[in-house]
Amino acid sequence: MWVLSLIASYIGYLSTKEYLAFPSELTYSTGVVSLTLYSFIMLRFCLSGLYVFVKGQRMSDKHQKVSMMIILSGFLLLIIYGFSFKVFFISKVKSKGYYTCADIPSGWMPGMATKYVKEKGLCERAR
Repeated sequence: MWVLSLIASYIGYLSTKEYLAFPSELTYSTGVVSLTLYSFIMLRFCLSGLYVFVKGQRMSDKHQKVSMMIILSGFLLLIIYGFSFKVFFISKVKSKGYYTCADIPSGWMPGMATKYVKEKGLCERAR
């Protein structure tokens, strides 16, 4: 499970790296950016499972509470990171002269992603 979350984090890292390269056409999603921190949250889940597997007993209530606080803090950090990056990124995109395409990017659910292009004509080409 942690290997899968590492892969998800790597995908998030690559997407963030691509966003910061500012190509002529990009599809931005806050969820993809948030994936970069996902493996750190999942690490705690996996360590909890490993403890049970190695020790053969469940963790104490004290350790479970600490684990839950770490996991909840991680999710809160993930949300704050995603939205603060969005605010930073959108202002950067606007200052670089990108246009926002009005339609939903191909392959994305409504409201999950926004397509930005350097030239208006690229919005119609992608339909």
